[in-house]
Order: sequence, then structure tokens, then C-alpha cells
Amino acid sequence: MIFDLGNVLVNVEYERFIVKLKQNGVSDEQYMNFFKGGNYRLLGYESGDISTEEFVSKCLTGLNLTMEHDEYANAFNDMFTEIEPMSSLVRRLKMENKYRLFLLSNTSPLHFEYITKQYDYVNLLEKFALSYELNSLKPDDIIYEKTIEHLGIVPGESLFIDDLPENCEAAERHGIKTVCYNKKDHAGFEKEFEKYLSL
Repeated sequence: MIFDLGNVLVNVEYERFIVKLKQNGVSDEQYMNFFKGGNYRLLGYESGDISTEEFVSKCLTGLNLTMEHDEYANAFNDMFTEIEPMSSLVRRLKMENKYRLFLLSNTSPLHFEYITKQYDYVNLLEKFALSYELNSLKPDDIIYEKTIEHLGIVPGESLFIDDLPENCEAAERHGIKTVCYNKKDHAGFEKEFEKYLSL
């Protein structure tokens, strides 16, 4: 069983990060221009192309910020909250001990280190397939090929839970079963999820 991280195990609320940038003088236009429409992944941090130091330095310079390194890092990490129905599910599955539990996530070192410190249930997963360690991003085919090898899974016996349809479709191309998660309809997810548990 493979879980995504953002908006599956933890809420991602970019607005909180943006508010902190605005408090430090960053305009909407500056933010959108620097992050290419809000997509900081294009800087190459989540794909492991640049280090944390390089990422923070690029952001401080590109956004014309006078924040300290740690201050920016803290602001960048202040966008997560627990998704309680999913944390409960992970705890239950771990206690039942019937399935191996894994993670496949587009994430960065700053975010992953913060999340694993703040949310203990994420550490209940057996092994992590992280974009910055695999030097690739969902939904590119290569990350699924690397994940299958890295986690040592049999695709046809594996279930992947992600919030983005394109990530689920890519996993299915590699023979992995999927359930697309909508955090606003956890009950609907549970019904679909339970069908796989009964197979």
C-alpha cells in the first residue's frame, strides 16, 4: 500500500506561506513571477537538482527578501496540518499488520524533515520513495519505475493513493492499482478503499 504525502496524509495550505512572504514585502506579482505561477518545483528542489542551501538562497535573492535562512525555511514549512481520518487509517493499518505501507511523494528535504518530525504517523510507513532522492517527479514514468525497484513491490499487488488523477493514471500505466483521494470526501474514499481490502 503506497500513500502520497501532500493532501493525502497532510493538508498543504500554500496560502499560509504566501501570507508570510507578503508580510515580508513580497507582492503577488513577485511571487507568481519568481515561482512561475506558484510552482516552486520548477526550481529543481523537489527533483534533487539543487541543495537546501541553494534553494533558500535562490528564493531570498529572487524574491528580494531580507529574511534569515532559518526564518525563510520556517515560513516555507508552515503550510501543513494533519488529515486526521488518514492518520487514523495509517495507525489502524499498521496495528493490523496485514499490509506493507509505503510512501511515494513529490517533496523536498525541508518539507520531509519537518513533516516527519511533526507528524509521527508518517514514520509508521516502512519505506519512502521521495522525489528528491529518486531525482524524478510524478507523474513522469521514470519515478514509478524507480519506485517499484526502490520499494521492492509487485505492481499488480500494490495500491497507490494519490490526490491527483494524473499521478494515479501514471501509476496505472505501470500496473499499480490506484484510488484517487479527495480529502473533502473521506467517506467516499473509505468505501472505495475497503473494496480493495476485501479482494
